Amino acid sequence: GKELLRRFGVAVPDGKVAETADEVEQIARDFGGVTVVKAQIHAGGRGKGGGVKVCKTPEDARAAGEAILGMQLKTHQTGPEGQKVKKVWVEKGSNIAKEFYAGLTLDREKVRDTFVVSTEGGMEIEKVAAETPEKIIKAAVDPAFGLQAFQATQLAFALGLEGKAVRKAAGFFMSLYKAYVESDASLAEINPPVLTDEGDIIAVDAKINFDDKALYS
Repeated sequence: GKELLRRFGVAVPDGKVAETADEVEQIARDFGGVTVVKAQIHAGGRGKGGGVKVCKTPEDARAAGEAILGMQLKTHQTGPEGQKVKKVWVEKGSNIAKEFYAGLTLDREKVRDTFVVSTEGGMEIEKVAAETPEKIIKAAVDPAFGLQAFQATQLAFALGLEGKAVRKAAGFFMSLYKAYVESDASLAEINPPVLTDEGDIIAVDAKINFDDKALYS
């Protein structure tokens, strides 16, 4: 997902895929500093299931790789049988100042692609919708014009961002919309995008689903 987003100009942290603990350690050593090791399975909720670990040293990263690779990871989306982890994503750590949520999907009632953002980054958006619906902001996109710059800016303001962060977030949303449309996605969910201490907006986690009907046979 992050590799696809990067192709469309969405800012993401540096990262690489690893299949062994040796590879995990070497990647962490190459990056230096804090790294994050993430299980690569087709399901959300990996952190709660033990599939995401923050590591301060390459040795910590190796231990995380040994723990995660080969595990049968169970989350609320895998079912009781879980999914076996065969690969992990090793990512350079980010200096996070603020987390939020951003997603794009088709609103079938309005028959419009709809941008959804929330200040509650890192939480399951279904839980936010059920418990604090006022914290979810939506913007329907007219297919004739696509996501407009003023809409992207309004979404950034709705998240409480200020100054240069508003411009960075608006650009992030525009690039995310382009990635969603041009890759024939049915869902593009970034949970969370973050504002870093350096003032950048980056996607530290991503979930992309594609429209089956758009796939070549």
